[in-house]
Amino acid sequence: MRLDKLQKIAGKTPVFLASLGKVNNNLFYFTGVDEEAFALLFTPHETIAYGNTEYPWADKTVPSAKLKKHFRDYVKENKIKKIGVDENDLLSYQRLSKKNFSPVPLAKRFAEARKIKEPEEKRKIRKAQAITKECFNATKNKIFNKTESHAAGLFELEARKKGSALDAFPPIVASGENSASPHARPTARKIGRNDVVVVDIGATCEHYCGDFSSTIYEGKDRETTDAVEAVREAQKAAMKAARPGAKGKGVNEAAEKVISEYGFGDYSFRKARLRIGHHVGLEVHDGPCPEEDVLKKGMVFTIEPGIYVPKKFGVRFEEIVFL
Repeated sequence: MRLDKLQKIAGKTPVFLASLGKVNNNLFYFTGVDEEAFALLFTPHETIAYGNTEYPWADKTVPSAKLKKHFRDYVKENKIKKIGVDENDLLSYQRLSKKNFSPVPLAKRFAEARKIKEPEEKRKIRKAQAITKECFNATKNKIFNKTESHAAGLFELEARKKGSALDAFPPIVASGENSASPHARPTARKIGRNDVVVVDIGATCEHYCGDFSSTIYEGKDRETTDAVEAVREAQKAAMKAARPGAKGKGVNEAAEKVISEYGFGDYSFRKARLRIGHHVGLEVHDGPCPEEDVLKKGMVFTIEPGIYVPKKFGVRFEEIVFL
């Protein structure tokens, strides 16, 4: 339970969060409830849970079926004029509102609160990442002469064998010139032994995400092998720079410097309009990019430099850093 954190964010403003049809990650973060027919009205005076069981931390529990009427009556009776919302899930709010009160957007403040991970959150992310890497290592030598889509399915099958799923995001397997696209989707292209192959996958553990990228290359092309080495070294430099108190921008610059020294500055991840990484947690992109932060103990984020040469090949290595 993190209602104390919600209280600090909300102040005197009531907050309404709902999981209607799918789990709202902010609602789950503050309450620990992952039901899809659940909502919370949090006020300075009382906490109301809308669900189909009892919630001992709530002052009052209202059945989900009575949510709409109770919410509107409560707002009217208590003359509430403003309600804090997760504007990224505004549809849930709009379903209940007659627009006679103003929404106060709080999504950025929720994201800020979630950036610093507690030990239990880190444990779940580490587990998700461990499963992800196990799937990669068990499958990486089985993808040749398969289509990208088939290979993506093999990685997913391995996760299922482990009782998990690669459901942090749709798996990416991109080979040959397809790998030059950072956000490629698996296609019917067959993977050859001399192809560059970028794999980007992520399992989950108790709602928390893993995220891992690697590049497979068994060919001998000098430009490609140089690019692979450059990105590996860029990642090492960036991870060394990622320390509490450092500016996230400096992590980016450390990776960029190495890539430029190898002669690939015109094809770096920055030239492809990408950041050095992103926060990871209940969502695979869990808030603002670390590049915008002063890094703090407790942050969990990816470092994923890359080189993308249009119509030729791409290289990316990604790992999660725990501060």
